[in-house]
Amino acid sequence: MRKVRKLGLVLLIVFAATGIGGRATPPQETFSPPEADGLKAYERFVVEQMALDGIPGLSVGFIKEDFTWAKGFGYADLENRVPAKPESSYRIASITKTITAVVVLQLAEAGKINLDSEIQAYVPYFPRKKWPVTVRQLLGHLGGISHYKNYADESHIKEPKDTRQAIAIFQDFDLVAEPGTRYNYSSYGFNLLGAAVEKASGLSYGEYIKKYIFMPLGMEDSRLDDPRDVIPNRVHGYIFIGRDLKNSEYVDVSSRFASGGVRSTAVDLLKYARGIMEGRLLKEATSREMFSSMALRSGFFTWTGMGWEVRPWGSHFTVSKGGSQPETRTFLLIFPALKFAMAIAANLEDVNLMPYARRLIELILDEDIDSLAYVQDKVSRWIYRGIFNAYSYGMSSYEGNIGPLPRNRNDVDKAFAYFNNCVNEGELRNNFEETRKRIESGIHPVSNQAFTRIGSYMARALDEEGGRELLLSCQKRGPLAVFSEYIKLSEANSATKKYARLRPELVTLIADWEKDWNRTYTDDIRHLYINPATDFETLGARLKEAFAGASLYPDFTSELVGAARYFLEKNTPERAIPILMLGQDLYPGSPVILASLGLANIWQGRVETARNFYLKASEIDPADSSLGVSQFIASANALVQSEKIREAQALANIAIELYPKEARLYVGMSNLSLLLGQKQKAIEYLKIALRINPNLEEAKEKLKAIAR
Repeated sequence: MRKVRKLGLVLLIVFAATGIGGRATPPQETFSPPEADGLKAYERFVVEQMALDGIPGLSVGFIKEDFTWAKGFGYADLENRVPAKPESSYRIASITKTITAVVVLQLAEAGKINLDSEIQAYVPYFPRKKWPVTVRQLLGHLGGISHYKNYADESHIKEPKDTRQAIAIFQDFDLVAEPGTRYNYSSYGFNLLGAAVEKASGLSYGEYIKKYIFMPLGMEDSRLDDPRDVIPNRVHGYIFIGRDLKNSEYVDVSSRFASGGVRSTAVDLLKYARGIMEGRLLKEATSREMFSSMALRSGFFTWTGMGWEVRPWGSHFTVSKGGSQPETRTFLLIFPALKFAMAIAANLEDVNLMPYARRLIELILDEDIDSLAYVQDKVSRWIYRGIFNAYSYGMSSYEGNIGPLPRNRNDVDKAFAYFNNCVNEGELRNNFEETRKRIESGIHPVSNQAFTRIGSYMARALDEEGGRELLLSCQKRGPLAVFSEYIKLSEANSATKKYARLRPELVTLIADWEKDWNRTYTDDIRHLYINPATDFETLGARLKEAFAGASLYPDFTSELVGAARYFLEKNTPERAIPILMLGQDLYPGSPVILASLGLANIWQGRVETARNFYLKASEIDPADSSLGVSQFIASANALVQSEKIREAQALANIAIELYPKEARLYVGMSNLSLLLGQKQKAIEYLKIALRINPNLEEAKEKLKAIAR
């Protein structure tokens, strides 16, 4: 099978390089020269990245104001050598949820659905639960509805289901939490919304979305998926099992009709994005509500609106949705203020499409969209985190006109007082944990969004005083530029106290950091692209020279870790470790580098060395995301897929050492024990999990299954 994969990739490169199987619409010549150069560079990137990822076929496109471009790369059907095209038809998976959200809101605008009514008002056959569940809560994954409970059965359904049958799969499941108290991603919740659409409109879900979404926008190649229908340009799906490329398992997705049942093309998804941006589907106020993050009762945002993820990307306001299911991986991203959107679809399961999105943004918008800075000291890192969050969330809020601008000077002063108090070296050194939590809370309702308020206030000040050109210039240069320009404004108007002031110590620190950033973040570095094919020895010498003597400089840890993980997944940890050692040289004390070195050593069976790296990372910052429980579970699963069960068990032991009260880890350890034929140990681990969390259904069910 490896020979097939290698041959496919060679042919993929030939087809992509010659343009066979793809077309640009309209012609590339309509671009100005810089954009045309960027597009050519992007096509070269896609070919190279697809070869690294082993993707058989991919379709990608974007719109930028009035311009549309889309192209297919590789094969829609590898066995029959059918080239991928812009019009290739993919399952779009969970992007379907955004369509469901739009149609629910259309019906709300028409007075046919009340967002705050209980779902039983529209789906009366759905049993009432311990707590009431509203339409609005379902739209934001706050309704407590379960996701897949028995994934082995529920994700492999072969036979078609109608709406009642799709609801019956989960109708007797208990709620996983009281609605409004916990974010729980749920495809089943969106199936309920699809059923509500049918009741409120009198049309089937498929008929409604065709009449009110697809036809008005000219989305002629979009429809509910049906394996029995003849669908033009239908792609064939693939999955890697170990290192071998296999055909995807056949699964009928009618059971997830309103949560993941639509099939579409990159071209049609761009029409959909344009229709949303042009206000052709919803009123402006409704779209604003759809694109506003919901919040838990505890006062923390979920960064999910109604069907869409709404986190900022860099300093820009963006909405997005990804999809993943058998046969496919998809991604739709919209920058409303820039009138820019992209759609990507691949016929390979579980592939990471973020590099394709990131590179397109960088080349077409000519912006390093997610540049980060590194500072070694833990306290300094959190000071910079506070600055970055105020910049990112504040600027994006101002750009998208969604979020809090301070209403009066009292609001401004309160926001600055909060910021000055916690983005504060003394407070962090004296009471690190509490101050760190206050910095993390600065973008949430629990702090009255203090950081977002001062960021949007700074953006407005720069816009009003220096004009849009100054604002956009600062936006591209990054957080230190925004703060530095604002400081100049506040100091120039110090006599009148027109603008709120930052602490003098912070002003001095920002000035020092900006000098280092301007020296190290050169145009050459800004356009640097790192992937597994990079010459890391040459790169290391180049970056060490560029960063010498700086206290703050560009952070490429995520790129280095990504390249190293590529080699781990190829089961060649000996190639990953030198990359991570370079990362340790460049970024000493980086928790993500240390944790990644721990994982790489686990792959080589060096358990004690791995443990020491993980413990060192935890000492530096136990709250770093690289040390999260979910990250440990994902890494253990990757080891299992490469048949490294004992290595996965060693990793789980380290995770339990760091998180002795995390029940999910004991369930995972039970699963690993069963794979090794250790039934009694598996039972013991499940009993520990239930002592920690007596209500953990997964542990209860597994314990019953083992006892049978």
